[in-house]
Amino acid sequence: MQKHPDADAFVREYLTRPTDATLRLVFADWLEETGVSHNAAWAHFIRLRDEAERYGSDSDERLELLRQADKYVPKIRAQLTIAASLFVGYPKSLVQLLPAPNITVRLTNYTIPRGVLELVPESVARENLVLPLDAQERTLLVAAADPHDCDTAQKLEFILDRDIVFVGALRADVQDAINRDYGRTETESVDSVLVDFADPVWDYFPYRSSLELAPETSPPIVALVNLILTEALNLRADRILLYPDIEALGIRYRIDGKWVERDPAPIRLLNPITTRLALRGQIDPNHIFAQPFGMELLTGAFVIRVHERRFRLRVTVQPSPDGPTTQIDIARDGDN
Repeated sequence: MQKHPDADAFVREYLTRPTDATLRLVFADWLEETGVSHNAAWAHFIRLRDEAERYGSDSDERLELLRQADKYVPKIRAQLTIAASLFVGYPKSLVQLLPAPNITVRLTNYTIPRGVLELVPESVARENLVLPLDAQERTLLVAAADPHDCDTAQKLEFILDRDIVFVGALRADVQDAINRDYGRTETESVDSVLVDFADPVWDYFPYRSSLELAPETSPPIVALVNLILTEALNLRADRILLYPDIEALGIRYRIDGKWVERDPAPIRLLNPITTRLALRGQIDPNHIFAQPFGMELLTGAFVIRVHERRFRLRVTVQPSPDGPTTQIDIARDGDN
């Protein structure tokens, strides 16, 4: 933390009771009274974040207040270094005080739960020097050598289907923790998922008898679905079509009114990918895969958020004896 006796005293007090919102707002008043521009920016950040908490998690009011708060982040100079265990214990309260990238965590003596490690493949952790700390509801707390790397955060959000909060950590500490903690578990490599996705030698399984309904939370399936959505969004597609095509799962994107064929996937992925998308859209997969096969259209919808932008996805599934066809219509905020 920047050195100032009063500020240091406040922070020491706040860390003993980090859920005290009144204490944060009192500190914001003190910051503004100093007359220093970067302190005033910090005060505005605290107040806007506090006000945002009064609204629902996906409300327009909350998102607007958070956007306003983020405008002050580059002007805030204060840095805070704390134990990883303290941050994991009170992440929401601490990022109400300071932007997450302004917080550095000490990783010494912090043990990461095995289930959390398995959320981020070792290859991704090593390549990007990131370390998952904890998973809380739909948010993954991650220590990063570069906590300002928005591209990596966005990539992880898509692959893991979770909100990502990056805090800082010393590069050497992250590397040591990766070497130490990933030795305790085996994780699925994203590289291996991509190889499987593009594997040109496919095993053929008749749809009716051999394709099992895979758990929709299987990490490779979550990764594949989000990679498909990622590519479509990057290409500014407004529609995705997934369909059975003899021995393969066909994939098409509609871009500027024209259909573009993408590399097909193995037919064995048809069921688990459809299941994942159906459950995200609150469609009962049993209605899709029931015998005898129904022919009615099944529809649902869900929202994904990439940092400050939301995308509304409408899922339509057409069951058939050959396997389901799934259409995903993509609408961005502001689109009709």
